[in-house]
Amino acid sequence: MSSVSEERRKRQHSIKEGLQFIQSPLSYPGTQEQYAVYLHALVRNLFNEGNDIYRECDWRGSLIQYSEALSIANYAKSEEILIPTEIIEKLRINRIACYSNMGLRDEVLEDCNAVLSVNASNCKALYRKAKALSDLGHYREAYDAVAKCSLAVPQDEHVIKLTQELAQKLGFKIRKAYVRAEHLLKAVPGDGAPKAVNYSVEDIEP
Repeated sequence: MSSVSEERRKRQHSIKEGLQFIQSPLSYPGTQEQYAVYLHALVRNLFNEGNDIYRECDWRGSLIQYSEALSIANYAKSEEILIPTEIIEKLRINRIACYSNMGLRDEVLEDCNAVLSVNASNCKALYRKAKALSDLGHYREAYDAVAKCSLAVPQDEHVIKLTQELAQKLGFKIRKAYVRAEHLLKAVPGDGAPKAVNYSVEDIEP
């Protein structure tokens, strides 16, 4: 029995057919609205396929899927069809994870800056940017990026580790973060305390 599920086989088939069609000069047999749905589905399928390939630790394979999806989002724009900014942001975040795992720091920084130009508080982009800058020896710049991330997700172990490593390199005082008691969090409504449930800056976007 094949290790690829029936659902995934169907998705791969849809991707293949979709790519064949948009590369052809054929007219779409439907309305502009239906064509928009068609392109949205193609981008979503590439996104999900990229995630499945990423979970198999095939960084190059998943990178190809995310890049294709971003390229189609750009093509859709030329057809006066907008792919939601949130999807484009998630695709870039996941592509950054691939670049990061492949050690392609310049590409990491380029995509991080693209994400941060539209969402300055994206923690995953800030973390990956800080990591790449640290690897390149730009410790102060890296610390500034991870500091913004630390304020948003103070309990993330990857963020803590990177923040402390950079503080040490810069000669800053290393301190532990204060952890609020659970009963206090319930007693203070609307204080904007971040929800740290199953969140990790190392994760890809679902």
